[in-house]
Amino acid sequence: MSAENSTITVRLVRSFEHRNFRPVVYHGVNLDQTVKQFITFVRKDVPSRTGLPPPFKNYKYGT
Repeated sequence: MSAENSTITVRLVRSFEHRNFRPVVYHGVNLDQTVKQFITFVRKDVPSRTGLPPPFKNYKYGT
């Protein structure tokens, strides 16, 4: 498997109690990057995603 063509699914969880989550799929993820770099990328990408409802875009996620 090539490190340049990996697909990763990130599960955005707003509430475990209410089972409020949304999966976001990233294609072509480079596996040579660090976890910190990927988390930074996801945090910058989520607010600009068109398919996500506003509560998911505006929520301040932890790790």
